[in-house]
Amino acid sequence: MVDASRWMDQLADEVEFKALSIPGTGGTFSYNYTNSNPSWYKQQTLTLDEQWKLGIRAFEIVSERPSDGTTSLGTENVKCNKQSMGVTVANVLNTLLTKVATPNADGDVTETAVLILTYQPEGSGRGRNASTYASSLKTLYDGLNATQKAQIIQYTPTLTLGQARGKVMIFCRLNQRDESDGGTFAAATTTLAGTNITLIDGCGTGKDRWGARGYKVNGNVAYDA
Repeated sequence: MVDASRWMDQLADEVEFKALSIPGTGGTFSYNYTNSNPSWYKQQTLTLDEQWKLGIRAFEIVSERPSDGTTSLGTENVKCNKQSMGVTVANVLNTLLTKVATPNADGDVTETAVLILTYQPEGSGRGRNASTYASSLKTLYDGLNATQKAQIIQYTPTLTLGQARGKVMIFCRLNQRDESDGGTFAAATTTLAGTNITLIDGCGTGKDRWGARGYKVNGNVAYDA
């Protein structure tokens, strides 16, 4: 029987990442949600560790942005319907970087993970600004040590599992489809150049999640994966 917590152990390095169906959770930390309408907003009942042990490898979290782009996005609380879920963006990233770097019983590093960052303004006066969000994300990235930065890998259509082992892919959903961003998506793309973080333009709403298709990635039509 395959151990779900180590299912990637069973796959050859040559397998292309795009050929895999990666189990994932939306609102990964919503199991902590206690505000109104939990049946609507509480998408998960298992903790992150429990999800990981079941083989989940893609994790979506929602946050606001700092008011100042020089402040790390890592300081922002992960939210569900504007309620803090008790962890920060930095907490989540650090946890995943640690998990994928943990070797199996044979001493081999075999796992990879996907972190999906969803930017959701709360109407608190900060407004949607993809450029400032990206600057805060860049500040978070710049604060990582060299080992952690080396663990951030960018998705490409030819990426293999062997190349992705021990690494985390970060996808950032900056704005919703048909939503004007005042041209800041282009600025965000420039800001995050060289970080191996993939930006997604025109994603679905918080309610339809990944219902839309054909997202733009780094200013171009998304890869057909």
